[in-house]
Amino acid sequence: MKSSSKSASTGAAKKTKKRSPLAKFTFTLIKFVLISLVALSFATVGLVGGAVYGWLKTAPRVDFEKLTGDMNRTTFIYDSKNNVISKLTGKDNKDSEPISYQQAPQFLKDAIISIEDERFEEHPGIDIQGILNAGITYVKGFILPNAEPARGGSTITQQVIKNITENKERTIQRKVQEWAAAIELEKKLEKWQILELYMNYSYFGNGCRGVQSASKKYFGKDVWDLSLAQSALLAGITNGPEKYNPFTENGRKKAKERQETILAKMLELGKIDQRQHDQAVSEPMVYVEKSESAKVTNVQTYFVDQVISDVKEALMKEKNVSSSMALYMIYNGGLNIYTTQDPDLQSAMDEVFLDDEYFPTPAENKDAIKYNEHPQAAMVILDPQNGQIKAIYGGYGKKEASNTLNRASAIERQPGSSIKPIAVYAPAIDMGVITPATVIDDVPVYYKAGDITFPKKEWEDPYPTNYDGKYDGLTSVRNALKASINVVATKIWLDYLKPDNSLAYLKKVGINRDNERYISLVLGGLGKGVNPLQMAAAYVPFVHKGMYYEPTSFTLVKDSEDNVLLDIKPKYHTVYREQTASIMADMMQEVTKPQDSPYPHAGTATAFVNEKVIGMPVAGKTGTTSQNIDKWFVGYTPYYAAATWYGYDNKIKPIELKKSEYNQALKIWAAVMSKVHKNLERKEFTVASGLVKKTICIYSGKIATPLCKEAPRGDSTREEIFIKGTEPRDDDLCTMHVKARVCKEHQDVLKRSFMAGSFCPEDTVVEKVFIQRTVPYVPVKPDEKAPKDIIYELLAGEYCPVHGNPAGNQPDSKPNEPAAAQRSLEKVGEPLVEEQPLE
Repeated sequence: MKSSSKSASTGAAKKTKKRSPLAKFTFTLIKFVLISLVALSFATVGLVGGAVYGWLKTAPRVDFEKLTGDMNRTTFIYDSKNNVISKLTGKDNKDSEPISYQQAPQFLKDAIISIEDERFEEHPGIDIQGILNAGITYVKGFILPNAEPARGGSTITQQVIKNITENKERTIQRKVQEWAAAIELEKKLEKWQILELYMNYSYFGNGCRGVQSASKKYFGKDVWDLSLAQSALLAGITNGPEKYNPFTENGRKKAKERQETILAKMLELGKIDQRQHDQAVSEPMVYVEKSESAKVTNVQTYFVDQVISDVKEALMKEKNVSSSMALYMIYNGGLNIYTTQDPDLQSAMDEVFLDDEYFPTPAENKDAIKYNEHPQAAMVILDPQNGQIKAIYGGYGKKEASNTLNRASAIERQPGSSIKPIAVYAPAIDMGVITPATVIDDVPVYYKAGDITFPKKEWEDPYPTNYDGKYDGLTSVRNALKASINVVATKIWLDYLKPDNSLAYLKKVGINRDNERYISLVLGGLGKGVNPLQMAAAYVPFVHKGMYYEPTSFTLVKDSEDNVLLDIKPKYHTVYREQTASIMADMMQEVTKPQDSPYPHAGTATAFVNEKVIGMPVAGKTGTTSQNIDKWFVGYTPYYAAATWYGYDNKIKPIELKKSEYNQALKIWAAVMSKVHKNLERKEFTVASGLVKKTICIYSGKIATPLCKEAPRGDSTREEIFIKGTEPRDDDLCTMHVKARVCKEHQDVLKRSFMAGSFCPEDTVVEKVFIQRTVPYVPVKPDEKAPKDIIYELLAGEYCPVHGNPAGNQPDSKPNEPAAAQRSLEKVGEPLVEEQPLE
């Protein structure tokens, strides 16, 4: 029994030993780790596979078939009446002239394949051996910094993909998508077609896209006339166009070194023999002078330039092609491009810009003569109903070169006060923080330029000031816009509108200046300037119900087989309420009108732009920048919106316009628009519903009283329009005008009148109407320029300090003060008219 028991006990012990907790835990842990590793491997593979699948699925697609075929198809460009205004071929694009595979010399093809992709004829689009070699070379270079660099792993096919998409991102995702696209391209095209694309799309520096333009640029000959030496040199440039630039001394040296490397590789691969190699190495490289290479034979109009630029951008966005590919399609794809140009409007504009009368160079402008600069101008006309560009001109006189700057859409110039309607007045009216009748005191202010905190700093010069250095005093919004009063616009921007709201509204009209929160923006002193196309588009909402339309120069693009490539519909959004647009049109007509008594200023444009000259109601705003560097007029009629800029290119230094040049922007605008409207039926600006009229006082903005008609400067009443709900109440009467008895012999240092005292002689006492500020004007500096209207102000409650009794003492007037005050100060409180709905 003992023995049996022992045996059992031993077996149990053995069994227990086999299942010890440590062994069980260890086994479980190992199993868990193994399973986890397997699961992690599958998960990793799944994640990588999923990522790759996602990258391939979202990879941009390219219509490769459209890249091949006839490379010399003519593109036709039509105006809005279907007249052909331009024909484009590859030869018209000096920087991107295509050739066919057959036109390229065999030397050139062999040179490209030898240096870029020696297994080109064998691989399916990607070269595994090349990728491995590139990886090994990279590691060698990391370990041995002086190791000889080798070619990368990209095949010619991959480089074609990069040239078409211009995607230069250095990411795994981009590389995977490029590999897939290369394999797809190899399936769809023959090898010779791919090499043809490479030769036509590769960049050879100095603006040359394609080997034909490079051959003409550097050697002054067609590609089929290239020698072996020249072919090898061009084949090497694409690896580093700046490094191997034939127009620089160092670039020529580097290009020659690379040429010899290519020739050696061609010899190694059996593409040439030793004799050919040695002859090519010893051949001197004779280059065309850079100035000669820039000559062109065909010059397009500014409008066609704009169309080409806009179609290129649209193709890049809608068809996912690169800039060079888009231009290649435009010049060589046999497209039919239908534009928005109105031939009659363009003709009217052309006549003016070709007339030297509008571009004088005065003898007193010594800087213009010294630096050999001619005055320039640019203009754009838009259809406010859809944003279509109807006419455009980008510089003085006849366009002589295809690469001439199109100042209508490419310059960045400060707009001066022409920005005030879109940065200050329209936004503030739209938000309901001001009305045309709101009165702001135009007096010296001491804001700090560029400081968003706007602290007052006493004993510094006033900022901003008005163009004439003077101040009008109490000024309505309407009259401030008419006379371009800087102080009033600035006060509205700071105290009523607020800077952030101004910038938000500017962005809505296509001018994004979010980082320019400083006072000079109100005056048009932008860090980044604007061009006439932007300004004309920004004024379109004033003509068409507050709607901004993205400007466009074309409506439809078809390929050579009549398939629609691009169909452009108007893109628009609301900027202002319709009522705001109507009020702005009404106020901005003042800029083109003469002086309207009692306000002392005529509109800033009225001498040259007015309804009589244009033959149509016209509104707008002038703009002048510091030191008269730029002049603008941006305006509109019920038919069109247009902007004109005038100035110099300032190639060496800013050139100030002289007095005889100040009005040229206005003259050009008026000359063009008078021709444009000559045979058009008269039309009025649209008046929105929801507006009301009130008869107000222009110096208080409140309901006028009889005293307002007796104002010292004349009748100060006018019928003003308001967005319903923003008008003054009928009982909100003008208290600015008061009638008082004053002593005409004594005034204070600012020429303000004292109320007549009890002892003022009757022959010194006169009764008339004065103004009385609710916020007194207090000079900050002793020599500060007081506002012009200060002489019409009554010192209410202050009596003549000079006249007294014979003993020289002031009378005890306390018993008589109430009666004297009643006689001396009178406020009349009857409104002149009731509210009238605006028809």
